[in-house]
Amino acid sequence: MKEAFSRSKLSAAERDLRSRISQLLHSRWLLQATLAPRQRRCGKPNCRCTRGQLHASLYVVRSRQGRWRQLYVPQHWESRVRQAVADYRQLQHLLEEVSGLEWKRLRSRREQ
Repeated sequence: MKEAFSRSKLSAAERDLRSRISQLLHSRWLLQATLAPRQRRCGKPNCRCTRGQLHASLYVVRSRQGRWRQLYVPQHWESRVRQAVADYRQLQHLLEEVSGLEWKRLRSRREQ
């Protein structure tokens, strides 16, 4: 028989985890990617990069259908993209914690 989900049956710690997950999902940008800072030369003969002071840029990288994809991140978007990647990782960590609690719940039912 299918058991109905009830927040009241959850521990305070699990309710807090689920609340944090909900807040992340509804109030933040989320981006599954890896940040890849790059240093490059532009090719202009009189530029500072010809003397070793390379231009810094940021890319986001991820694998899709077995192929690596990358996108340049404009400087004015860097903080937003960094936050979105960090929030995605935090969400993933929180989901793993909730899943771990469910594993414990299943294990304890088996032993009873």
